[in-house]
Amino acid sequence: RAVRDMEELTSAFLLLARESQTGLPLESICVNDVLAEELDRARPLAAGKAIDSRLDATHRLHVDAPEKVLAVLLGNLLRNAFSYTDTGEVTVEVGAASVVIRDTGVGIAPGQVHAMYKPFVRGDTGRHGGHGVGLTIVRRLSDRFGWPVSIDSHPGVGTRVEIRFPKARSEPLASKQ
Repeated sequence: RAVRDMEELTSAFLLLARESQTGLPLESICVNDVLAEELDRARPLAAGKAIDSRLDATHRLHVDAPEKVLAVLLGNLLRNAFSYTDTGEVTVEVGAASVVIRDTGVGIAPGQVHAMYKPFVRGDTGRHGGHGVGLTIVRRLSDRFGWPVSIDSHPGVGTRVEIRFPKARSEPLASKQ
């Protein structure tokens, strides 16, 4: 897992460097598909923990972006949700123009949320893993692509992260009855 995490971190840094120099080609990407794949990649972080996870979607959401950018952004947020949750759940909701990731993890003190975007700042420093750059990468990518990210977190309750995609195209999914 540590090797995979380091590969993802290296990939994110290379992606940011390439993007700022040459730009990356845009393609129509289905957010739901990227989320499903990144959720599968993050689930091993729940091994040995009592965590339920699920992906709920009311819409099929499409954005114009490099697929790797979206995967890095969503993957970082999902890994954080699983890493900082010991019991409870991680849920992902896809709406008409946004994605919400909720966890029942340790949470972040309200005054600390803004500091989490700074490089090498980590939440619960008693936990192993992570390098303290995930939210910095998330912030840079979200700013660059115009995808506002908001974090609402409370210690002992958990964290809610919302990523809005203002220029997304969406199709409602048939409701399950």
